[in-house]
Amino acid sequence: MLKAVGKYIDTLPIGQLISQEEMGADTVLIEVDRFYNGRDLKDFTFLMRGVTKSGGETEALLEKEVQDQVIRLRWTVGGDFTKEKGELQLDMVACSYAEGSDPETDAPECILRYQMPPVQVRGLPDDEEILDTKSYTIFLLQVRETAEQAITQVNQLIENFKTEVLKGYDVRISTLDAKIEDLRSSMLSIRNSVEELKAQTKLLAVTRAEYEALDPPDADTVYVIKDE
Repeated sequence: MLKAVGKYIDTLPIGQLISQEEMGADTVLIEVDRFYNGRDLKDFTFLMRGVTKSGGETEALLEKEVQDQVIRLRWTVGGDFTKEKGELQLDMVACSYAEGSDPETDAPECILRYQMPPVQVRGLPDDEEILDTKSYTIFLLQVRETAEQAITQVNQLIENFKTEVLKGYDVRISTLDAKIEDLRSSMLSIRNSVEELKAQTKLLAVTRAEYEALDPPDADTVYVIKDE
């Protein structure tokens, strides 16, 4: 935790904390006096400004917890603060607005600026090698995204293949069902024919002498030779 002495905040504990392209990795707690020069800062808005070596500027609104004698602030270091390696100048600002004023358009009623020594943003190990003008970290993220897209496409192809194969099975199963139905119909037809033949055929038991005496035997009669 960083603690303000008046309007001075020593940044030594976080002097080497931040690395290039980090985002949301670190949350810095800052404690300031609630009262300064007779003013109660409980209703003040606190901002952390950052200025990079090249002159780029960014800022972040700080979360605020008001206690009896101090105010605790939370600064989550965002990606805009770590875009550029090297020295990062910090400027914490507290400001208040007159009652009924609009912070978007009206000037603050009071502004406090806390003095903070600059910190260092550690460069990436490959910052001397340009890889398509992008850092190695971003390159790896793009590779992972490309791989994930390729895996998604392969999975989709597999699902499409399964669908087509199942369609083919459905067609073959339907054809087999039709053939089975045709075979069942043929068997029923044969059975009906046998039943009709049995109904039309007479069965007669005769002796051999009686059978030989027939001239000629009846073609619609089945003769069974019995023992004499």
